[in-house]
Amino acid sequence: MVRNFKTIEGFIGHLATRGLAIDVAVHRGMEEGAALIERDTKEQIGHYLDGPEPGLPTAPLADSTIDERIRLGFTPDDPGLRTGDMRESYGVRISEAGPVVHASIGSDDIKAVVFELGRMEQKNYQPPRPELSVAAFRNEHKIVRRIGALAVRAMCGLPLPNQREGDE
Repeated sequence: MVRNFKTIEGFIGHLATRGLAIDVAVHRGMEEGAALIERDTKEQIGHYLDGPEPGLPTAPLADSTIDERIRLGFTPDDPGLRTGDMRESYGVRISEAGPVVHASIGSDDIKAVVFELGRMEQKNYQPPRPELSVAAFRNEHKIVRRIGALAVRAMCGLPLPNQREGDE
């Protein structure tokens, strides 16, 4: 769509309007991307991960851990999944729309932090199980493409789609 502007002020006003729309589009893309990483992280917990990402494949549970899980009435071999509390502790925080948007995906549960990073204590060793970082790595390109597509729509003056990426 070609636009002609009679004054420089008209052109600047158009750019200012598009700038706000782009901020909203990037914010929407960041929200969708953060939700995708959160969802995939939650889905991965309880499973062994394999792939080319750093830290993979994840180590099998130690025999002592399997024995403890059975003794406590949990399934024997679902890493990180006992009651589901740790999995459900993951969430998303996102800043307001603006020129810079920040998104945080993670958990305030210390068990989730230790699960992700591992514990290197000699008598209490736990290998890292990088659920969150793997989910972020695996979705990076999809998220960047989605943010770009939404930003282009905003620059062109097109409305953002009502349906968010991943919605059915």
